[in-house]
Amino acid sequence: MKAVHERLRRFLHENSGICLGPEKNYLIDSRLPQLLRQHGLEDASQLLQRLQRDPQGALASALISTLATHETFWFRDQRAFDALRQHLLPVWRARDGRRLALWSAACSSGQEIYSVAMVLAQEGLLEPGWNTQLLASDICAESLQQARDGRYSGFEVERGLPPALLQRYFVQASGHWQIDARLRHSVRFEHINLLHIPGTVGLFDAIFCRNVLIYFDQRTQLQVLQALHARLAPGGWLFLGPVESPLSLCGALFAPGPVTGLYQKIDTARP
Repeated sequence: MKAVHERLRRFLHENSGICLGPEKNYLIDSRLPQLLRQHGLEDASQLLQRLQRDPQGALASALISTLATHETFWFRDQRAFDALRQHLLPVWRARDGRRLALWSAACSSGQEIYSVAMVLAQEGLLEPGWNTQLLASDICAESLQQARDGRYSGFEVERGLPPALLQRYFVQASGHWQIDARLRHSVRFEHINLLHIPGTVGLFDAIFCRNVLIYFDQRTQLQVLQALHARLAPGGWLFLGPVESPLSLCGALFAPGPVTGLYQKIDTARP
């Protein structure tokens, strides 16, 4: 079984960047049986055979989703949303043109991007006078589908969502809470692997990639940070988790922002 654990951990790292050490074998053992049952597989060896034949298919996506961590909640780390409202929105309002592009690069089940959308809606940046584009992506298809549907359980809406915003932006139906259609339709959802970001995603004024780098080794962290830097518009902003920082890996690409976890792109074309 030790060899099987190692092959599964290697597959996860090579295809998602997520780095699990041998001490996480218990996680594989606890989560894998349900995946095997769902896909009619007898054991992990048969799973590996299927993955070898189709390393980019639905089964591979399901395995990554099974072994990844999906911890998320509304307005997680309020400092980031205060910085968005107090520091960045005034700058964007003051510039020429009413265009704005934001990306939640590991959106999980959607709480982060919808929290951002609620801030923008409250500030009037989703009104017709603004061309505001919101992209949310994740590597896990199941989480991404929930985000696209915008449906949440009573437990999920209780995690960080102020009651006033629950009443304003959600309706209750059939045992779940459904997010407002206007907010849901303001977001474009895409299945994106951060190891292979397509150039077609465009450039963004800010990218949220919080509490993601902690699951990568340093080589993968650098690869992802360089890719995100390339997808930021000049002077764009990168939101990371409070314990994450790009400065030791690529300090020439980012400068510290006004709050912990916020970094501004340095234009590498400058002399």
